[in-house]
Amino acid sequence: MTTMELEMEVAEIKTRLRRVENALLAQLGEQGDKSQTPDLPLSNEELLAWMRAEGLVIDPPPDALVHAARWRAMPEAEKQTVLWELDHLPPGPMASDIIIESRR
Repeated sequence: MTTMELEMEVAEIKTRLRRVENALLAQLGEQGDKSQTPDLPLSNEELLAWMRAEGLVIDPPPDALVHAARWRAMPEAEKQTVLWELDHLPPGPMASDIIIESRR
């Protein structure tokens, strides 16, 4: 999957999330219970804090934070090289095909 395809998928997910949020707010509005809903629009940080408080997401594990810090510390040219390599992997069987085949 290319970076462009990932960006398009993220945009689609954001759109779907907005629809879910709007439906949730409409549902809660009909019930008259707005104490549990955050005021929208929220910044990403506020939304993440609200989602953590509601138990929808958790903090990343420590090893993920270490890997993220290593990635952020890499020079931009090296990041672009890694991304290019990931975008141009040779074709091969999908992971799901390998799993299905190994279960037979």
